[in-house]
Amino acid sequence: MTATTTGAEELGAPPGRLVPAGDHALFVSEVGEGGRPTVFLHGGGPGCTSWTDFGVAIPYFDDRRCVLVDMLNFGYSSAAEYPADKWAFHAKHVAAALENLGIENADFVCNSQGGSVALVLAANYAHLVRKVVLSGSEPLFRGRGALTPELGDLTRQLVTDFTTGEGPTREKIREIMVKLEYWDPAAVNETTLDLRWHYLQQPGPASTWGSGSVRAGDPEDLESLLAEVKRRVLVLWGRYDVFATPAYALSIADAVPYGDVFLMDQGGHHMEEERPQDFAAIVKTWLDLPADSNQ
Repeated sequence: MTATTTGAEELGAPPGRLVPAGDHALFVSEVGEGGRPTVFLHGGGPGCTSWTDFGVAIPYFDDRRCVLVDMLNFGYSSAAEYPADKWAFHAKHVAAALENLGIENADFVCNSQGGSVALVLAANYAHLVRKVVLSGSEPLFRGRGALTPELGDLTRQLVTDFTTGEGPTREKIREIMVKLEYWDPAAVNETTLDLRWHYLQQPGPASTWGSGSVRAGDPEDLESLLAEVKRRVLVLWGRYDVFATPAYALSIADAVPYGDVFLMDQGGHHMEEERPQDFAAIVKTWLDLPADSNQ
């Protein structure tokens, strides 16, 4: 199957295609043909895709086969109703798409909700996963909470306001990027903003972030599952991530059998966009370490 991608490609996104994933389809773009397959999974903000989240960092991964997967209800991927177990639901469909592509033993580089999905993949579909890098993910209910109470109130306000009044707008996406996702407002890229607004017009994003209220699904607590993650995990955290504290990052590392933590100063929820070269250097150095402590 093929998607109409003209609008996104005109804004610099790579071409891609719809890949069957069970009863749905996920949009997948690939950049680079050689090297280890490296799967990028995006966060859950309005209009986000793996390209909007990681596109500015992808040139620094030029020695790898970069596989950018858009999860259900994002980008051009299928629109779908969320069941109770949101992370497992996403993981099931990502696994199906990767198996259709013949990809296994891949490294995963993930932002926010993408990291929670990758942890489920590492536990339940271990043949697909070599290592996991996550940033800004919230797989645990324990210790979850905004960096400050004021930022928690701001998050709720901006999410509520996004669908009320005149409804979603490009400038409302900018406000979320500036106030919730970035440490440095000057890092906001206008092309990325244009892309996110474009993607928000597609059926999946429109069904979840489009109007009325945000229907993002109910995430499950992965605490018990994380003990089953037999893959190395790097928790790469922005010191000023508004959604959770650095102490929460340590909780994730403590919950998996092997977890490293790197705290990046002058970084927020989207370090891969704010500091792409630094982000890539840290991630690649860690990914190039042995996957097994006995190696």
